[in-house]
Amino acid sequence: MKKRKRTNITLVVILMVIFPLVHPFLISMVYANTNYTLILERGTQILEVKKYDEATWINTVNITSTPSDWFGGDADKVGAKSKSTLLTYYYEALYATFLFFNLVIPQNSLLMFSNISNYGYNHTYITRNYPSFYRVWYYEYNYWNFTINEFDITPDELYSESYIFQDPEDFLLLLNDYNDFAGKLNNDTNLQLFNYSFPLLNGDDLAWQFFIRRISIANPKSDYLTTFINTIGCKNTTNQGNTLVLQRNGEKNYTVEVKYGIQGLIDHIIIKDAEGYVFYEITSFYPKMIVYAILGIMPFFIIGLIVVIIIKKYKQQRYFNLTK
Repeated sequence: MKKRKRTNITLVVILMVIFPLVHPFLISMVYANTNYTLILERGTQILEVKKYDEATWINTVNITSTPSDWFGGDADKVGAKSKSTLLTYYYEALYATFLFFNLVIPQNSLLMFSNISNYGYNHTYITRNYPSFYRVWYYEYNYWNFTINEFDITPDELYSESYIFQDPEDFLLLLNDYNDFAGKLNNDTNLQLFNYSFPLLNGDDLAWQFFIRRISIANPKSDYLTTFINTIGCKNTTNQGNTLVLQRNGEKNYTVEVKYGIQGLIDHIIIKDAEGYVFYEITSFYPKMIVYAILGIMPFFIIGLIVVIIIKKYKQQRYFNLTK
C-alpha cells in the first residue's frame, strides 16, 4: 500500500514538472481544429528601420505622408525601433462581427464611429444585425512605438489585443458584413447631415488593413496567405510563399513586400519602386533567439578551448621531453 502511495506521489510530481513545459503545445493541439496551427510564442520582437529614402518616398508614395503615418512614432527615422512583447497565452474564442472595428475599418475612419452611437449604431446594433461568429486565437501584448531613444519602462500600448482567424476564409464574411454596415450608414439621412462617409472595401483594401494592423497568421503560412487573398478576391495582392506582396499606387506605382517569420509575425518589410529600388525597409530580431544562439555556440567554444589547452600542454610536454 505504501509502495503504491509513493508511486502516485512520484507521478504527481513528474506531471507538475512536465506540464508547464508542454502546456503551450497542449493548447495548440486542443484548439487547433482547422487545417492551421498557431505558432506564436511568449517573448519579445524588436522591429528596426534599416532604410528610408525620403526623397523617393515623397516622389513615389505621397508628398504629404511619411512612414510614421503607417507605422507610428519615429518610423520615418533610420535606426528607430519598436518593441512588442507577447503576454498571455493564446486561446480559442468566438467573437461576433464587431471584430471589423479591430480588423477592417480604416484607421482614419475610426474616429467617426465614436460619434454614431447616439444614432443607434452601437455594438448592440452590430451584434443583433450581424450575428456571425468566428473562431479566432486571441492574445495580448505590450507595444512600444518606434523611437530613436531607449524604450520606456511603461509601454505605449498596455495590454493590446489581437486575433488570428483559425480559418482565413472567414475574412470574406467579415468583409461582406462590414460593407453592408457601411452602406447603411452612408444611406442614413441623419448621418448625411454631418457629411459622414464610410468607405466600402474590396479585397485589396482589406489586405492593406491586414498589413497595416500587423495581423499575425497561422501555419502553414504560405497556405494561409494564399487562402486569405484568394477568398477575399484580391486583384493587386499576391503572395510568394510566406511573403505578402501588395501592389500600390501613389504618386507612382510601388510594391510593399511583407514577410512573415517563424512565429507568424511580420518580421521584414520592404517598399520598392517600379524599378525595384528599395527605398524603405524594416527588419526584426528576437532577443530570446540571440540568447539561444549564444547558448548554442558556448559548448563549441568550450570544446575548442579544451582542445587548445590539450594541444598546448602536449606541445609543452613534448618540448620538455626533447630538452631533457
